[in-house]
Amino acid sequence: MSNVTDSSTVNLINNISAEINRYITLFVLLFGTTGNLLNTLLLSQPNLRSNPCVLYFLGSSISSLGIMLVGLPTRFIGGWISTDPTNTNAFLCKFRIFLLYGFRTTSVWLIVLATVDRWFASSVRVTRRFLSSRRIAHKCIFIIHILSFLLWSQTLYCYNTNLPQVPLQCYGMSPKCQIFNDVGYAITTVLIPSVLMLVFGLLTIHNIKGSQRAVVPFIGTIHRISALNTRKRRKRRFNKGSLTGMLLLQVILLTLLSLPQALQQLYLAFTISTIRSPLRHAIENFIININFSLTYVGNSIPFYIYTLTGVLFRRTFIRLIRSIYRQSIVVRLLFSLVFDRTKKYKSNYSSVLYSSSLLNKFYFSKPTK
Repeated sequence: MSNVTDSSTVNLINNISAEINRYITLFVLLFGTTGNLLNTLLLSQPNLRSNPCVLYFLGSSISSLGIMLVGLPTRFIGGWISTDPTNTNAFLCKFRIFLLYGFRTTSVWLIVLATVDRWFASSVRVTRRFLSSRRIAHKCIFIIHILSFLLWSQTLYCYNTNLPQVPLQCYGMSPKCQIFNDVGYAITTVLIPSVLMLVFGLLTIHNIKGSQRAVVPFIGTIHRISALNTRKRRKRRFNKGSLTGMLLLQVILLTLLSLPQALQQLYLAFTISTIRSPLRHAIENFIININFSLTYVGNSIPFYIYTLTGVLFRRTFIRLIRSIYRQSIVVRLLFSLVFDRTKKYKSNYSSVLYSSSLLNKFYFSKPTK
């Protein structure tokens, strides 16, 4: 009787896991790919790209886009169309893990460098503020990419498919490979970056509070400060505070969403020799799917964090949309058809054509003598 109950429970857990994996994967794939594409476009704007912290954000967004495109399509295929090809093809298994772990390590360590950059930029010491520069940011981004993919190059040898007594179908071939990759991933991609991000985030807050206390008596001794310089100073301070606030929020969310997978990887490493019953195996697979989904969510939300909490990013995004809207007649036509409900289709179309003809005359007509 207990075997029948366990079998039905296993089937129920597997079905729930498959459904959650199916719908969450589809949602995160659309949500994350769109967000990271928009983030890459937004952070590439000249007024933002001049800031070294934004360069780290841009590099992290490109890596997060790589995570979406490498990790989720195969899970989508496995949930909706057929079996996951990386679970049966050894080459795809190795190559996917290599790229996925490389992009994840790159993405999180660039956020670590962004927190370090904010600490440099908010310091009262001039020598530290000089370390917040675009030249250093470009070098650090290049080095992080090289080191991250070198670290996980061993997965091209270690990983394989159709292995007995392993929690995943694409997994390390030997106990040494399994322990090295599970513990290495938990430490280098989650635990150490999370600690460093939190430490430098707190140090940045300390610097900001210290600089505010130091500025008060200094300002009191100055009686003649132009209004223009005051506005520039306030705007610069506001932009720095906006970047710092966005970064700290991303650090907190990324840590909370990545920590469960780190604990899971350590658990798998320490229970590698344990023989699992079908029920326990089903429960662990369910937890693994949930934790994997959480990490993908963590890589899909930066754009929405930046635009919702950062005024500078939101304004830049609105200006970008307006620029695209003004330059494209097709986009203007679509916007007018969707949002102008008080007019008929024919009037909308004619008005857009009329306005476009005026623009053509204005921009392309020869000047009269």
